[in-house]
Amino acid sequence: MTFTSNNSSPWTPPEPSHPQTGLRVYNSLTKSEVSFVPREGNYVSWYACGPTVYDAAHIGHARNYVSFDIIRRIMEDYFNYDVNLVMNVTDIDDKIIVRARHKHLVNEYRSQVTNLDAKTVQDVEAAFHAFVGARLGETITNDAGWRLYVARVGDGKNPEMVAADEKFTLRFEAAQAAFEAIVSARQSMAEGNSSKDAVDALVVASEDVLAPWLDAQFATTVKDHRIFRDLAAYWEKDFFEDLDSLQVRRPNIITRVSEFVPEIITFVQRIIDNGYAYESEGSVFFDVDAFDGKNGHFYAKLKPTAKGNQALLVEGEGVLNEAKFNKRNDNDFALWKKSKAGEPEWPSPWGLGRPGWHIECSVMASEILGEHIDLHTGGIDLTFPHHDNEVAQSEACFNNHQWINYFMHSGHLLTEGRKMSKSLKNFISIKDALKLYSVRQLRLLFVLSPWSDPLDFKMQAMPDIIKIESTFDNFFANTSALLRDYREHQYESDGKRRFLAPELELLDELKETKAQVHAALMDSFNTAKAMRELRNIVNRTNVYLKRGRANIDPQILEMVALYVTKIVRAFGLGNDSSSSAIGWGASLNSTTADGEHPADRESVLRPVASVLSDFRDAVRELALSGGDKRALLGLCDKVRDVDLLNLGIILDDHGDGSALIKFGDPEKLRRERAARQAEEDAKLAQKEAAARAAEAKRQERLARGKLSPKDMFCTAEMSTQYSAWDEDGLPTKDQAGEDLPKSKLKKLAKEQSAQAKLHDEYLNYLQYSSIAARALRRVAKTELQAEIAKREGLAVKYAKWDSGKAGVSAIVPNVETRPKADN
Repeated sequence: MTFTSNNSSPWTPPEPSHPQTGLRVYNSLTKSEVSFVPREGNYVSWYACGPTVYDAAHIGHARNYVSFDIIRRIMEDYFNYDVNLVMNVTDIDDKIIVRARHKHLVNEYRSQVTNLDAKTVQDVEAAFHAFVGARLGETITNDAGWRLYVARVGDGKNPEMVAADEKFTLRFEAAQAAFEAIVSARQSMAEGNSSKDAVDALVVASEDVLAPWLDAQFATTVKDHRIFRDLAAYWEKDFFEDLDSLQVRRPNIITRVSEFVPEIITFVQRIIDNGYAYESEGSVFFDVDAFDGKNGHFYAKLKPTAKGNQALLVEGEGVLNEAKFNKRNDNDFALWKKSKAGEPEWPSPWGLGRPGWHIECSVMASEILGEHIDLHTGGIDLTFPHHDNEVAQSEACFNNHQWINYFMHSGHLLTEGRKMSKSLKNFISIKDALKLYSVRQLRLLFVLSPWSDPLDFKMQAMPDIIKIESTFDNFFANTSALLRDYREHQYESDGKRRFLAPELELLDELKETKAQVHAALMDSFNTAKAMRELRNIVNRTNVYLKRGRANIDPQILEMVALYVTKIVRAFGLGNDSSSSAIGWGASLNSTTADGEHPADRESVLRPVASVLSDFRDAVRELALSGGDKRALLGLCDKVRDVDLLNLGIILDDHGDGSALIKFGDPEKLRRERAARQAEEDAKLAQKEAAARAAEAKRQERLARGKLSPKDMFCTAEMSTQYSAWDEDGLPTKDQAGEDLPKSKLKKLAKEQSAQAKLHDEYLNYLQYSSIAARALRRVAKTELQAEIAKREGLAVKYAKWDSGKAGVSAIVPNVETRPKADN
C-alpha cells in the first residue's frame, strides 16, 4: 500500500487482471512513479479535463492537449492499449456567462446608436470613469486628471504596479484606448462627423470599459439561454479546429455540461443523502468538515498543502461568486449555484440554478466511465481546488475511496518566465503560433520536453527545434533515395558480400537504440530521452553513409529508417497513415478540404512535365543561338535549385557524376532556400559595403597622392611658415630666415617620403587606367568586327534560302521567310 501526497490517505495499486507492459507513470496522487495497471485488462478508461469555451485557445492549452495526445498515441500505437478517452466541454461557467453577456449588451448598444451624439460620448465617458475607479483605484473627473495619471504611471508596465496587480497593464491599456477614442469622438463631432462609422470606432475601441458599465445596469435583462450557448458553441468549434490543426486525435467521447444537467442534479442529491452536502438559500455546498477524515475519506489528496487556501478556493468558485455565501465553513464549495437574474437557470429541488464548476467533471466522467476510472489528466493548475474537489465529491457520492487510480498533470507553459493566461491576454493563440511554426515543429517542442515539467516557450529556442527537424528530414530523404536506387538494381548481384563488420556494428547499435527507447517510454513516457536515442542512431547512420553508395548495404539502412519512422509516427510527428513508407508520411498540411490527399495522375505529373518542357525549350533555344556550356550548366542548376525544389524534388549531386533523387516538403524547402538566399544576400551586402569603404579609402589616398612630394611644402599656405627650400622641395629655413633644427628637418623628410609613396600610387593608377582604356577599345573594336563578319555570313546563307527576295529582308530575314530549323 502506498500513501497519497498528504501522507495519510492510502493509495491502493490496482490488481492486474492481464499481463502488464511494465509501464510506470508519474502519479500526482503519490507524487512518484508507480506501475500502471488498468482495472480491466488492456482497456484504459481515461477522462481528460477539456476546455472552458469562451475565447481562443493558446499555446499553453496546446502544451496540455498535445502532450497528452503524444502519451495517448504511445499507449495506443506502441503499447497497444485499448484507450477510451472522454473529454468534457465546459459550456456553463461564470466566465462564459460574463463574456456572453458583455458581448450581447455591447452589440445591442452598438446597434441602437445610429449617429454619434453627445449622449453616446457621455455614456462612454461615464463607463471610462467607472472603469478607472473600479479597476485602477483612481478617481478621475476630467481629461487633465487622466493625463496627470498617465504622466505618473508611464506606459502602465511599472514593475511595482504589475507586482501588486498582474492585470494592471491590461487594465491601464484598456482605459487609455477608451480615453483616446473619447477624444477622437469629440473631434469627429466638432468636425461635423456623426456617422455610424464614427459610432462604431468609439464603441469598438472602448468595449473593454463599456461592457462592464452596461452589464452593471442591464445584466438582469439577459434571459435567453441561446446567448450563452451560442458563444460556447462558437469557441468549442474553434477549439477543436485548433486541435485538428495540431494533429491531436479527437476524444472517443465528447461531453457537454449543458447536456448533463439532470444527471448533475441526481448526483448532488446523492451526496446530500450521504451526509456530505447541504442546501443553503437555494445553493448546495459540499461539507468539507463532514467528509475530511471521516469514514476513510480524505480531502485534498492531490495538494494537501493548499487545503484552506481561500484565494484558490474563491477563484475556483468563479467570477460571479457572491462575496458572502451562507456556508457552514469557508472551505465548503458550491455543487449547485442559485442563479441570479441574467444567468442561465435550470429547475432543481433547491430552486432555479446552475451547476458548480467542479461537479460537472465528476458527473460526466462517472456517467460514461463508471464509479472507478483508470486515468484522469489535466493541467497542473487544475490540481487544487478543481481536481481535489472532483475527487472528494465523487468519493462522497459513491462512498468509495479511490475514484481515480492515476492522475497525470502537464506542467505549465510559460512565456519568458510568466504563465500564459487568457485573463492577462499575454498568450500566443494556436493559430498565431501555426503562422510562425509548422505543426511538426510545435509537436517536436513538446516531445523534447518532459510532459510534467514547466516549459518556458522562447522564440529564440525554436531554431534548435527546427535544426532537429531538419536532421530527420535529411535522414529520411537520403535513406529513401538510396533505397529507391537499391531496389532498381537489387537483383544485379556482383557476387560480393556487403553485410560486413560495419553493418553488423550498426545492427548492434540499432538493437541498443530499441532497448533504450523502450526503457524511456516505459519510464513515464520519457519522450525527450527517446528522441535523444533516435538522434544518436540517425547520426551514427549518417556516419555510416559517408562510406559512399558503393560501400554500404541498404538493408541495414532500411531497418534503421523503418524503426525511426515507427517511433516518430507514434509521437504524432508524421501523419496517421499505416503506410510502411519511410519518413514522416504526407505533409501534415497537405490535405485537401475534404481530408483527402491529392493523388490523381495528371495533378501529380503536370508540374513535373511543365518543368521538363520549360527546360527542353531553354536548352533548344540555347543550342540554336550557339550558347556555351556555362549557360547550359546554368539551366541545369536552375532546374535543380529552383524548379524541381519548388515541387519538393531534391537532386543531390554526387562525386561520381550522378544525382541522388530525394523528396521533401515543398514549402519547407522553399523556406530553407529563402533563408539561405537571405543569408547570402546579407553576406554579399556586407562584402559590398566593405568594398565600398575600401574603395572610398583608396580614392581618398589617390586624392591625397595627386600632390607631388616636391610641391607639398611649396604651397601658399606653407610659404607663411618657411622661407627657403632645397632642390627636392624640402624646407630649410623658417619664416624668420633661421635654419630649421635637425629634428624638424627629419620630421619633414618623413612626411615627404610618405607623400612620395602616395604620389607613386597615384601615378601608377593613371598609367593602369590608360592601359585599361586602350584594352577596352581594342576589345570593343574586335567584337564589332566579329559581329559584322557574322552578319555578312548570315546574309549569304539567307540569300541562298530566299534568293527571290532583295534588300534588307535578304540580309536580316523576317521569321516568316526563314526556313524552320531542325529540332
